[in-house]
Amino acid sequence: MVRKRSVCPLNCPDSCSFLISYSQEGGLQVRGEKEHPITQGFVCSKGQALAELVFSPDRLKFPLLKDQGRFRRISWEEAYALFSEKIRETLKETGPLGIFHHFDYAHSGLLRDLDRRFFQALGGITEPEGSMCWGAGYRAQEIDFGGVYQNDWSELERAQTIILWGRDPALTNIHLVPYLLKAKEAGAHLVVINPIRVKSTDFAQEYLRVNPGTDGILALGLAHIILREGWLDWDFMRNHIQGFEEYALKVKEYSPAKVAERAGVSQEKLLELARRISHAGPVSFILGYGLQRYVQGGKTIRAIDALAAITGNIGKTGAGIYYAHQYHKGHLNPLLLPEESCSVRRFPHPVLAERIQNADPPIQIAVVTRSNPLLQQPNTLFWREIWAKIPFKVTFDFVMSETARQSDLVLPVTTIFEEEDMIATSWSPMLQITEKILEPRGEAKPEPVIFCELAEYLGMGQEFRKTPEEWISDIIEPLSEYGITLESLRKGPIKAPYVPNIAWEGLQFKTPSGKIELASDFSLQNTGERAASSSLSAEYPYYLLTPHSRQSIHSQFQEEEGFQMFIHPELAEKYYLFPGDQAIVETEQGQLLARVYVSEDIHPQAVVIPEGSLSNGFGVNQLTKGLSSDLGQSTSYYEVGCQIRKWLVD
Repeated sequence: MVRKRSVCPLNCPDSCSFLISYSQEGGLQVRGEKEHPITQGFVCSKGQALAELVFSPDRLKFPLLKDQGRFRRISWEEAYALFSEKIRETLKETGPLGIFHHFDYAHSGLLRDLDRRFFQALGGITEPEGSMCWGAGYRAQEIDFGGVYQNDWSELERAQTIILWGRDPALTNIHLVPYLLKAKEAGAHLVVINPIRVKSTDFAQEYLRVNPGTDGILALGLAHIILREGWLDWDFMRNHIQGFEEYALKVKEYSPAKVAERAGVSQEKLLELARRISHAGPVSFILGYGLQRYVQGGKTIRAIDALAAITGNIGKTGAGIYYAHQYHKGHLNPLLLPEESCSVRRFPHPVLAERIQNADPPIQIAVVTRSNPLLQQPNTLFWREIWAKIPFKVTFDFVMSETARQSDLVLPVTTIFEEEDMIATSWSPMLQITEKILEPRGEAKPEPVIFCELAEYLGMGQEFRKTPEEWISDIIEPLSEYGITLESLRKGPIKAPYVPNIAWEGLQFKTPSGKIELASDFSLQNTGERAASSSLSAEYPYYLLTPHSRQSIHSQFQEEEGFQMFIHPELAEKYYLFPGDQAIVETEQGQLLARVYVSEDIHPQAVVIPEGSLSNGFGVNQLTKGLSSDLGQSTSYYEVGCQIRKWLVD
């Protein structure tokens, strides 16, 4: 029996610590570490699915090469030789910018950055910039505060009001729930703001249904009332806020009557919530990513930041905004080479396919790591057209993803239980090591090792001749001043000593003014306006929302084939739809067939299809379009209207 520690590598706020046991008889067993302050002894179904993946019949075990439309097994020597040859040809014909590298956060291991280091060492690369998930909100908080920081979850127990704004931790962040329940027991009032009555409303005291895309308008309407009634924190405003006058003039335009009509929240509810935010503090705002999946997404987050600021709910116990953090930045050595050492061409995530289509020099090789763009990127039907025209495509993965299926060379990578890595994410304060539990299945290799070995084939071995242990030691070298070593990390998770419990406690903001900047770099005039109206039309009158599901993260761990469509009874009645029927969902980009589910929880003007859903290799993003957000070049997945009609079978 082998017993070791590991960490969940998934793109999730919880970053759970695992205790692993393995034997031939009992297989691989995953338990949550009881002493871990966040994991507290339990893991979700996605964590368990990681263990099931190891021995799954779908697991990729050998390098595969597409030959006349069919994959055949090849050796690693053949794979490296072919890959190296294609790289050399591209470098000679077009230079390094002819290589496109698509990556994201399907795996949060820090050693995964060796893929980007490898392409930098070639002299350059074409890669995405911006974000598929959270870039608008991230950039918004950098402008407002000069950085992205949040309180420790334990601070929630000191809050009097907690607002889950576009966030559903009961499904997507379950280890946050015990903190919320403790806060509720201590007297906190929990409010959920969402177009959908999400699972977290089961334990909240209050639910406000807001029209999709109008969260920024709602925040400005609440601020209008607070300013009108003089309920703001005057001392905090005078000492720590820049641009208040301009902000106040814009907020004046968002009267309760206007906001009630646009956002779908009554004036009475607006007044009640404004009073609570300004009088029942400290207030903690926990923000979800759906808030900024619109063209005006960055301004929406800025409007909520401002709401917290004018009521003094920043930098003190129990109060603050939870979005993400960048505490680890500057405390861990990056694996990337200096930016000036290579030439990098960047295309914005929302319009990647269009930019690849018109790239000069053209893309000759596409390499995909820790992502699945043919399902995850918007407008995936167009993506497939562009993808098919790229001469040589390589995908690294555990299983035959749709992107791997449409590639020429597929390289099998190890799971977190078959390798050593380090996890330090933009949500968790913890520093954690994953230990190798068992030998890789088949001929699968750790992704970082593949790039190091490939570097040898290309004569760049001097840049990559280190073991995973040596790379991790390089990363954590700055931690020596805190007495943290690889040996101490192997004994168990460590909360990073540089992460405070309260973000911005000293009220020293990293903006040019040293204050919270409410109006710099953008006009608040049209915050939320486009998101609330322009995506809908007479032809496509309903909002298409694609939130996360309980069982999967993006396209990982999808078990059911087919699409599920959730609609309100009013919409079902209008189109004569009953539970179990099939209906066509159509947008300007395409259409799909989905099974109908009817629920009062859904907004009457929304059609909800969980993200990551797929049928015959096609995902829900065949319906979405590539639009960039106002800030951060984030993908505006929710900026699309749709139509539905009943599928009539002859």
